[in-house]
Amino acid sequence: MTQRTRRLGLVVALAAGSPLLGAGRGHALPPGAPKIGMVCTPGAVTGTTHTFNLVTMAGHISTPDGNDVLMWSYANADPPDDGAFQFPGPVLCVTQGETVVVNLRNTLPEPSSIVFPGQEGVSSIGGSPGLLASEAAPNGTVAYTFAASSPGTYVYESGSNIAKQLEMGLHGALVVRPSLGANYAYDATTQFDPSREYLNLVSELDPDLHHAVETGATYDFTKLRNRYFTVNGRAFPDTIQDNGSALLPSQPYGALVRIQPNDAGTNPLPALIRMINAGALNHPYHPHGNHLRQIAQDGRLLRDPAGTSSASTERFGETIGSGQTQDYLLRWDDQDHWNPNGPPVQRLLPQPNYRSLVFKNGVTWYGGNPYLGYKGTLPTGTASLNVCGEWYFPWHSHALNEFTNFDEGFGGMATLLRVDPPGGCFTFPTSTRILVGTLNGGTVANLGLDDAKYYKVNSATTGNPRVTDWYGQFSGVPAGAANLAVTYEGNDSLGATPQTLFIWAWTANAWDQISFVPNVGTTDLTVTSATIASPASYIGRGANNGLVRVRVLTTHTGTASFVTSGDLMKLVYDAP
Repeated sequence: MTQRTRRLGLVVALAAGSPLLGAGRGHALPPGAPKIGMVCTPGAVTGTTHTFNLVTMAGHISTPDGNDVLMWSYANADPPDDGAFQFPGPVLCVTQGETVVVNLRNTLPEPSSIVFPGQEGVSSIGGSPGLLASEAAPNGTVAYTFAASSPGTYVYESGSNIAKQLEMGLHGALVVRPSLGANYAYDATTQFDPSREYLNLVSELDPDLHHAVETGATYDFTKLRNRYFTVNGRAFPDTIQDNGSALLPSQPYGALVRIQPNDAGTNPLPALIRMINAGALNHPYHPHGNHLRQIAQDGRLLRDPAGTSSASTERFGETIGSGQTQDYLLRWDDQDHWNPNGPPVQRLLPQPNYRSLVFKNGVTWYGGNPYLGYKGTLPTGTASLNVCGEWYFPWHSHALNEFTNFDEGFGGMATLLRVDPPGGCFTFPTSTRILVGTLNGGTVANLGLDDAKYYKVNSATTGNPRVTDWYGQFSGVPAGAANLAVTYEGNDSLGATPQTLFIWAWTANAWDQISFVPNVGTTDLTVTSATIASPASYIGRGANNGLVRVRVLTTHTGTASFVTSGDLMKLVYDAP
């Protein structure tokens, strides 16, 4: 059960009318902001002083059931946002040791302020004294200053008319990175993969209160009934949209968590999950099917009583108190031996395919097979909710009334954990074409397994040098896929033979070289290309939608014939 822990103040509050709303332009993420993961608002750094200019304002957010709700929130007054409304407030990221200055301009019809729980020595200039902090009057300003002395995850929020203004949305995340480096959460024991840093900021709202504020009506806080429950300002399924989605112009932050299985050599570091409860209720948050290791709470590492060693623990679910923050490290161990080079090791069925799925109305539903593997064959015309063999786990509030949108499930305070195959999504050729030479033996299926079964091409019978030239074609590569890389494994019957890999550029109508090996021998050699830049150029559109072609050109100076044998051809990518 959830439970109210913050005092609501006056039982009956007069909800002041909101100001006229602006033109409703969309929020702009900082240049280079990730599609998935935490997005920091840059601010301005001068020496060791980090300055943010925020403005309180009103705007509307969308809910998945077609409603829109008036919110109050903080906005970034500087580029690239220039004061565009967003909910929740900007994520403020600073470095330990910096002096932080937050300038606040208030456009709301009542005084407002900011408090910074967990920060010491906060001072202010301007405004007038309030209950918890200096307040900016309507159309007034106030500046807050503090030293970011302790790394951690914190909330910043209104300290004025708290019951009303927190419910209306005046809150955001403050992240203090340690001076040790941005790839540490706190100290040397908390290193994480900086490309996998995620924020889950949860809150709740009662649309009746928000409507009362919009219309200038009264509202009885004893009748508070929250109908929407959000993660990063969105309710599920909107939470799994990308950051900066054009569908949600005022709600810029997605909440999808995306990782790959832990690997000591290629993926040794965990992801970092920063969790904040900015609402008035406690929320029992559940990472379905997985454990998270809690390392800190309220911006402080969990330590033993002597303070000398970690007291971190694995959690299958945790109640996050009102106003509380928690930090978790997440690693996903591949217990079932996901095999990106073929069927699961010692497993009977690849997953998912037609033998492990239920079909209803042309859509696939998981049938319960526990074995991990590559994306299998589906009947023609069937829509797959699985892009490349990845797995999804729901993360959600275990108070099931919060797992809804206006009492209809499933929705609300929920997101997904997406686990991609090791190394990224992968696919194997679905067809081949020989440009020079003839087929000696084997089929395209032999290129899908590292199993000593070969796709073999005879060289040309004339010319000097002698050549084999063929390509494998991959189908179904999604638009927006990134970080393409090609792996090819094979041998040559003569040995000491140069071999070049190419990828077809649809936009230029030409082959682009991606690797060159001067000496392929008579035993298998594995070649992996570098990450391919501008991947959109190499993924077909229109009549060639989703097609990628990889060419293998093998040359041997002289007139001796030879055979090129391909054992494996694989395309690895990050799917959208």
